[in-house]
Amino acid sequence: MDESAAVAHVLRRTTFGPFPGRVEEFAGRGGGDVIDTVLGAKALEPATPVFDEDEDAAASGPVGRWLKAMADPAAGVHEKLVWFWHGHFTSSHDKVDTWELMWQQHTLLRKHAMGNFRELAQAVTVDGAMLQWLDGAGSVADAPNENHGRELMELFTVGRGIYTQQDVKAAAVALSGWNVDDHGAVSFDPDSGNRRAVELLGRQVISARDVVDVLCDRPETARFIAAKLHLFLVGQAASEQRLGELAAVFTQARLEIRPLVEAILRHPSFLEARYTRPRYPVEWVTAALAVCGITDVAKAFETMTGLGQSPFYPPNVAGWPPGNRWIAPGTSVARAALAVEAPVIAEIADASDPVEAVFRRAAIYDPTPETRTAARDLAFALRREPRQAASALLALAITAPEFTLA
Repeated sequence: MDESAAVAHVLRRTTFGPFPGRVEEFAGRGGGDVIDTVLGAKALEPATPVFDEDEDAAASGPVGRWLKAMADPAAGVHEKLVWFWHGHFTSSHDKVDTWELMWQQHTLLRKHAMGNFRELAQAVTVDGAMLQWLDGAGSVADAPNENHGRELMELFTVGRGIYTQQDVKAAAVALSGWNVDDHGAVSFDPDSGNRRAVELLGRQVISARDVVDVLCDRPETARFIAAKLHLFLVGQAASEQRLGELAAVFTQARLEIRPLVEAILRHPSFLEARYTRPRYPVEWVTAALAVCGITDVAKAFETMTGLGQSPFYPPNVAGWPPGNRWIAPGTSVARAALAVEAPVIAEIADASDPVEAVFRRAAIYDPTPETRTAARDLAFALRREPRQAASALLALAITAPEFTLA
C-alpha cells in the first residue's frame, strides 16, 4: 500500500478525518507510526455547552461542542471511541428530559472511553439519562420495570442467547430503587429498592452494582464487546479464531479498553482491510465539510440528520445499525450538494492540476482507474469553466467510493 494511502486509511478509521493537509504531516512515516500517534493523542475536553432546549444545532450547544471536537485535527482514537460508546450505550434527547442529563452522560462516556469497561458499565447503568431512557427511573422492587435489565444484558454486555426471562426479572429487581428528580439529580431510595438476594445467571445479586459485576464477569461480555469494536474499527466481522484472541486480550486486561483497541489496530488485518465499511454519516459529514472548507455547525447537523444520523439522537436502544444502507445511491445528491459554492472552489480552480488538488484535499491517494478517469474527463469537459469544474470535481471526490467508504 502507498505510504500516504496507508496513513489516510488509519486516520479514516481512528479519527473523523483525515482533514486536508493532515496526511502530509506524516510524510516519511508508515501506518504503524500513525497508529502510535492516534493512540497517544490527548483526550479532548470540550467546553461546557449552553443548554438551550430549542437550539439543537447551536455552535455553543451540546451538538456544536461535540462536532467541534470531532473536527479537531488533534483528536485521536479517544474521540472516535466516544462516538462508538454513544452508539453502544445509547440514550436519546428525544426521550431524556434535558440537555443537562444528555451532556452528563456524554461526559461520562468521554471519561471512560479508553478506560475500564466494567467501570463504564457501572457508571452508565445508574446514569440519569440512561435511567430515563430505559425506564429505570422510578422502578420499584415489588413491581420492577424489566426494560433496563433486558437491554443491559442483550445490547450492552452478554448479548442474546444465555439469559432467560427469569434472569430478566431478577436483574429488574436488583436494578430498582433509582430515581431522577426534576433537576436531574440521581438518587437511590432504599424503601423502593431491592433488599433481598435474587439469582441472576447462577449468582446472587442484590444491587445494580452486583448485576453489572455478574454480567462483566461472564466470558460472553468480553466476546460481545470485542466483536463489536472489531467490526467498528476493522470494518468486517472477526473470525472465530481472531475473536477468541481478542476476547482473551480483553479478559486478561481485566476489561481495560485500551489494550483491546490496541490489539485490534496493531493486527495486520487492520491495515489490510481497506474500504470494508461505509463511512457513517457523522464520520462522512465531518470529513466532507473539512474538504469543502465549511465550518458551519448547523449545516453539519442538518446534513447528518438528512443522511439519517444525529449525535444525541440514536433511533432506538440498539443504536445505529451497521451495513451498506448508509451509502445507498439515493444519498448521492445530498452529499454532492455540499460542493455547491464551497469556500475552497477558488483554491481548486486556481490549482495547476485541479484533479490532483481535489484528490489530495480529500485524502484520496489510491483512486481507482474509474474514479481517476471520471475526474480527468470531467476536468477536460469543463476546462473553459474552471470554477464549475472545481465544484464538479469536489462533488465527485466526496461522493466517490474512496471517500464514502472507510
